[in-house]
Amino acid sequence: MDGHFESTTALAPERDLKVLLHPEDHVSRDPSTRHFSWNITKAIITPNGVQKNVFLINGQYPGPTLEARSGDILEIEVFNFSEEEISLHWHGLHMRGANHMDGLVGITQCAIKQGGKFTYRVPIGDQTGTFWYHAHSEVQRADSLYGGLIVHSPVFPAENFSHEYDSELLFMVGDWYHWPATKVLEHFMRPTSAGVEPCPDSLLINGLGYFECSMATHGAPVNCSDVEKPWLKLDKQRRYRIRLINVGSLTGLSFTIPDSEMKVIQVDGGQAVVANTPPTNSIGVLYPAERVDFIVLWSESARDTDTEVIIELDDEFFLRPNFALTPIQSFLLAAESSGRQPLVNTTDISRFDLRQLIGPELTNPLPAPEKTFMIYTAIEVWNHLNNIPHGFINHTHWEPQSLPLVSIDREIWDDHQLVPWTGSEPVWVELTINNIDANGHPFHLHGFDFYVITSYEGKGGWDYYNPFTPSRSPRGGPFNLHNPIRKDTVYVPPWGYVVIRFLADNTGIWALHCHILWHQASGMSMAFQVLGDEKKGFSDDFLGLSAETLCKV
Repeated sequence: MDGHFESTTALAPERDLKVLLHPEDHVSRDPSTRHFSWNITKAIITPNGVQKNVFLINGQYPGPTLEARSGDILEIEVFNFSEEEISLHWHGLHMRGANHMDGLVGITQCAIKQGGKFTYRVPIGDQTGTFWYHAHSEVQRADSLYGGLIVHSPVFPAENFSHEYDSELLFMVGDWYHWPATKVLEHFMRPTSAGVEPCPDSLLINGLGYFECSMATHGAPVNCSDVEKPWLKLDKQRRYRIRLINVGSLTGLSFTIPDSEMKVIQVDGGQAVVANTPPTNSIGVLYPAERVDFIVLWSESARDTDTEVIIELDDEFFLRPNFALTPIQSFLLAAESSGRQPLVNTTDISRFDLRQLIGPELTNPLPAPEKTFMIYTAIEVWNHLNNIPHGFINHTHWEPQSLPLVSIDREIWDDHQLVPWTGSEPVWVELTINNIDANGHPFHLHGFDFYVITSYEGKGGWDYYNPFTPSRSPRGGPFNLHNPIRKDTVYVPPWGYVVIRFLADNTGIWALHCHILWHQASGMSMAFQVLGDEKKGFSDDFLGLSAETLCKV
């Protein structure tokens, strides 16, 4: 691990990690349409001391944090002043009635061209929780095109009373590459990579980090300068709700505050969980695109003492180590106290495994599936693809067509489009995702939350589950139909499977893909068509016609 931050170090205000949220501005007001205007540009910045050309929204990285309440509609006018085509996705929001605003180039929209503009109209509906927005064209998410999206709950009693906290903080944490994202993808999709993912160079918290310039390697030189290590200061007499988002491209992460007590209360978009007992001082692993909300508090004896925030990148994908990377990094958390005491590192780490979380007991039985689907997914290298690694789902690697699927007849979709139809009426769908790779895949389903009724990590053999062979019981044992966790992004373990169940009642074409950026960009993506016409899709519908309008512009 890197050296600890000295408590006596001067604290540079521009390196402050604190992002304080403002639920008091939203929980008591009426729902409304909120208007925003965003200019997308690119500029060279040094978030961790290393120069990189990144995307900015209104001159900011990360982009502006959107705060809202349930029932709001967000109208966001996007002006693209960058040199690349772009789009934005509202991760975790169901987008009911607005599939054409979901932001996925090739499925629901054409990209916003250079010099162009587009207005997203984002209905929040009855959802609350921790969400985020990010680029969904090419690999621009790894070049900083993202930001937080927090939807506060107006319920009574207020969440800060029911969960007993005083303030809310946002932490957007993830791995960071010094190369442009297109160059990272190019290295992954070379025959010589053998499908091994490029290891990141660093990590950032809320767009700030620290890189030791002397760690740069000769094979990957950087323009690096010394910067102050980021920090934050908190009143440790207060209880904080931390909303943590993994905004990274490859790795899972763990989050630790050694002298604290942490209690998990929600995951992904406001989904309730049974809290970990007893409380711990560390949680993980949180995989790319997953979110977790937890309460942090301190005992009276720790309230005047400085401590640390420790981020550890999971080493699952570090098959080819990057010697420039420091995978465990600590950042000063200073006590806001007149009797402030220096940092003392004497506390053992007790980590809660987020994969052990369960949901609250269901009040009604989970309906039986009316449609059942099964997929197999892997990174594969084939001679007929020039030995270039691709992400596959059921022998299909996704590539976008010239027009988004929502705007054209199903009959003219090409062979790269794996899009089963759930039917003309709402049905409960059960999907088995089998992972035949030696590494996990965090899968995200657009447009829905789903129940995770089982998850099983294989032993390296044929440990997959086939729901169409009922004579063979699933290796992972019976399904959890009593208190399954509900999510929109789920980690599918190596050599194993997960089974999810959801009500397919949200009209549109909704992507399902691995959220490891290099896997998604190399083809590990598919979609479900929910409702609509079996042959026409939505080409003659409001959704398709609306998407077509942007393409013509």
